[in-house]
Amino acid sequence: MTRAEESLERLLASRADGEPGFLAAHRAEGAATFRRLKLPTTRHEDWRFTSLAGLSQLELRRALPAGMPAAADLPPAPRIVFVNGRHDPALSDLAGLPAGAVVQSLADALARTPELVEPWLGRRVPTSDHAFAGLNAALFEDGAFVVLPEGARAERPIHLVHLASGAAGAAMHPRHVIVAAPGARAEIAELYAGDDGAYLVNALTEVYAAPGAEIAHYRLQREGAGAFHVGLLEVEQGRASRFRGHSLAVGAQLARVESRALLAAEQADCALEGLYLANGTQLHDHLVLVDHASPHTTSRELFKGVLDDKGHGVFAGRIRVRPGAQKIDAAQSSSNLLLSDDAVADAKPQLEIDADDVKCSHGGTVGQLDPNALFYLRSRGVDELTARALLTYAFAAELVERMGPADLRDRVRRLVASRLAGGAALLEAA
Repeated sequence: MTRAEESLERLLASRADGEPGFLAAHRAEGAATFRRLKLPTTRHEDWRFTSLAGLSQLELRRALPAGMPAAADLPPAPRIVFVNGRHDPALSDLAGLPAGAVVQSLADALARTPELVEPWLGRRVPTSDHAFAGLNAALFEDGAFVVLPEGARAERPIHLVHLASGAAGAAMHPRHVIVAAPGARAEIAELYAGDDGAYLVNALTEVYAAPGAEIAHYRLQREGAGAFHVGLLEVEQGRASRFRGHSLAVGAQLARVESRALLAAEQADCALEGLYLANGTQLHDHLVLVDHASPHTTSRELFKGVLDDKGHGVFAGRIRVRPGAQKIDAAQSSSNLLLSDDAVADAKPQLEIDADDVKCSHGGTVGQLDPNALFYLRSRGVDELTARALLTYAFAAELVERMGPADLRDRVRRLVASRLAGGAALLEAA
């Protein structure tokens, strides 16, 4: 076993007993899965471009309680905040929730009303064949439990905030469960941030959208420069439901996010989008699996990467159409912009189609800045640094502008611009 696996095994062995039976069983299955599979390597097909060699050398421990990092920027209410994997009531503010909505600590919900959590926790999670999902099931301490009642309309985004503070050497496993009843509508934003130091965040989010529900989900990852971030988003959609998933990744030395959507009933509509910016030696990896299990369903995937220095971007997308799932409309697109000769982009699009009356497509591009456009800006008196920043931001803007709520979109604009050489000029001009 690697050093990280040995330390994680000690954490697994130290888990306390006395939890509800369904949760104990969930944890036991997860622990058994991780012990069997261990950390994935590049010999695993879904990890062929992403090495966890750096993570495997860490001695990981349980995160200690801490206060808010000095650099943290809390979003407006409603928000529920977790520091080092534990709910922080003092930093949370749930004002502005729709009537009847529940947003609470998952640990509190499991302790006080486990019968409300049981039907949902782990319902769609691949605990038996996914090492990190198994590890999360076995070791999660807290997260958000969100329930939107029938017909609820959230007027403001609901923020789920995870902060890592003084967490060098720590392993954290946030777990979020989001349930939207028929006709409910909400925007939910997960925000991940942390300070310097090597630590692991292994986050798992489950979303259940009942018939007619509409959920827009935003994920902003800006972990500390030494962090390892692994995320799994599991979505199950009912009839005529709509799900919009948007991912922004700028932080961590290695970040891997998987998004899995099951379109379980007719007229379900799903869109998954992502923007990642990697420089230095950062690696950002996105794996997207969309399962069309019912006819008359629609999906769209659009991912873009901006890669500089020795940055490495990975996108793997898989669209599955099950037997009998006719009249499917699915499209997948991946584009990468390389800003240096040492940047690397890998893409692996896949279609698995077992029906004959479908419309499915995929495509991808890898390129550099257009020299003609760069020359045009230079000829108009724009210095080279600013010109490159303008063209790079224009490439990313399509996804930036889809970050729905105005305050969240402004946050994303500033975050993206701050990551570009010459981006300060863009912020001043905005």
